[in-house]
Amino acid sequence: MVENYRFPGIPLGWYTVATSKEVRAGQIQTVKYFGEELVLYRTESGEARLTGAYCPHLGAHLGAGSVEGENLRCGFHGFEFGGDGRCVKTAYGKGVPRKAKLVTWPLREHNGYIFAWYHPEGKQPDWEVPVLPGPAQGWTSFSTRKMEVNSHPQETSENSVDIGHFIQVHGFGGAWTEGDLEVDGHLLKGAYGIQYPLGSKLRFVAKFRVEVHGLGYSLVRVSIERFGIEINLLVLSSPVEHGKIILRTASSVKQVGLPPIAHLVRSAATWGLNREVGQDAPIWETKRYVDKPILAEGDGPIGEYRRYCKQFYVERTEKPTQLRVVAA
Repeated sequence: MVENYRFPGIPLGWYTVATSKEVRAGQIQTVKYFGEELVLYRTESGEARLTGAYCPHLGAHLGAGSVEGENLRCGFHGFEFGGDGRCVKTAYGKGVPRKAKLVTWPLREHNGYIFAWYHPEGKQPDWEVPVLPGPAQGWTSFSTRKMEVNSHPQETSENSVDIGHFIQVHGFGGAWTEGDLEVDGHLLKGAYGIQYPLGSKLRFVAKFRVEVHGLGYSLVRVSIERFGIEINLLVLSSPVEHGKIILRTASSVKQVGLPPIAHLVRSAATWGLNREVGQDAPIWETKRYVDKPILAEGDGPIGEYRRYCKQFYVERTEKPTQLRVVAA
């Protein structure tokens, strides 16, 4: 079997693990990201939390447990764990084992998504993904589509700078870059224009401003001046395991005229984004990553993008043990 994904592990950064609507108060979900099973739950007060899936006491799967107020309760022996992962209570009514602690992941929740911070060495986040305008600011909520793809976050994000494929794969009437890429730490910014055919004779131009906040979160701000339309598109790529991702794509539109108009525009934007991803996915799933590509004029700033990506990989010599057996 050909090895298609020659990346040095999972890149650090923020990744979407669920939409807000998918996890109700008091609910527990078993999810798989970053190469392992995890437990995502929401406390009775509404706080989302992400932890390791197995109880450090005797290894029971916490997905079969329950939420008790603000704690996660193991269904095997009744050990309860608080927000920092520490055991705060046992069913025995005696002392709590000091070493009984779950691995936890930092979470952020906004714009209808739950984001988890991944760092292979367990370091805390030193940057954030943006909070975007929503209904309170005159924008629609995001319409989201989710799919599983055999690929890697670096591959899907690379499409945002691969100008050449816009015409060859998606059939646009024209595509061009506008200015140079800007890199500021974790943030990469770029801009391009695309000419869309509108019937057999008419065409219109859309301007795109891309913000790549790490390899799991790409924001594309779209402006179609001819029609006074502004759209925010999200491409959210989350690693499940080696060579497999969950890809969420989403669109939100600034209100123009009556609310039904904005929702109609959002539906059209969502359809267009899903169509393009549907064209890209078979290529992502069958291509081989070329570490030193032979680039041509018109490809777009692919080389600059790949240099930007290097900061998100951390060499690891040994995976730390996250599950300990603890005496009661």
